[in-house]
Amino acid sequence: MRASVVIILLTIFCVNGSSGPMLENHSVPKDRSALTGGGWFPYVVSKLAPLEWWSYQESIADVKREDYASDLRFQLARQNTWEFPRFCFSLFRPSNESFMALLRAVDEYQGAVVWQMHDDCIGAWPSKGKFMTGVLGTGQKKLEDSARNPPQADPAFVKKAVADIPVFCTYLEQRLGLQGPIPTDFDPRWLTREGLAQSRGEFEEFFEPGSWTVFLARDPNTYAKTFQPTSSADRSLSIGIGMIQCDELLKELGAKWDGAGQLLALPDFPLLSRFPDIASDAVYQPDEIDPLLTELLRAQDRVRKSQSIRGLDNLIRIARWAAKLKVGIYFGGQ
Repeated sequence: MRASVVIILLTIFCVNGSSGPMLENHSVPKDRSALTGGGWFPYVVSKLAPLEWWSYQESIADVKREDYASDLRFQLARQNTWEFPRFCFSLFRPSNESFMALLRAVDEYQGAVVWQMHDDCIGAWPSKGKFMTGVLGTGQKKLEDSARNPPQADPAFVKKAVADIPVFCTYLEQRLGLQGPIPTDFDPRWLTREGLAQSRGEFEEFFEPGSWTVFLARDPNTYAKTFQPTSSADRSLSIGIGMIQCDELLKELGAKWDGAGQLLALPDFPLLSRFPDIASDAVYQPDEIDPLLTELLRAQDRVRKSQSIRGLDNLIRIARWAAKLKVGIYFGGQ
């Protein structure tokens, strides 16, 4: 078996609402007294921030094409044949604190089953440490066997985990202090240029990382070599731009690529054309931030697609942070 096939098999991939086209979102349950099964998840989690997208699945039959932004993501989700029940979701611009608190709360739960959060999903497991090796086994032969005969969820375990959902979600509600807030539906108008700009304050950070890590540094070239802060003003940001967003943005601005896949210069946007492929870094010096911000604001008048608009909104926020702190920007590739 080719390594790429094994990698795809091991990828437990659920939709990240910020990286795909807008899906028809579900309304979240509002009546606590009427909650059953997986309905507990959106009821509780939407109190942290609006759910841009969510899906609850108890079996492979529940994995529906209409819940995914592309055929590739749908097929990847169907390859995860063993993790049920699972709740997959995307919060709309939650605060860093609330998102990290959710991660910690899920990890520290002690109940009838183990719940683990990864790839924008909360899924049930028999015990910790079985994320890959315990389910798929180890070694090339076991991986190949798993590809030919995908492991299946144990019906008895699924039943046990479904019964644990009300207990688990009540724990999350209490642990995260969510007894008071009411569930919030997502409004697609928040994805317009105006809606995104108004969703958070200009220097209010939120959790929406992209395909590149973002670090603001007084000397970004030195940071790129040492990964150590270069001044007291240096800091990371949890705001970024995804690869799909970046590609759509550059295409709308007239970008072209050569036969080797290298981005050719954009005459009207020379700083933006420096943006790399997913495996490369990009560095902007402190004295380049104001010209970069000018380019980004000019680009806003040209773009119309939702991916471009969202990615551009985040880039503008990053550039404004850098201008405020008088530092440069390091975008780290994967």
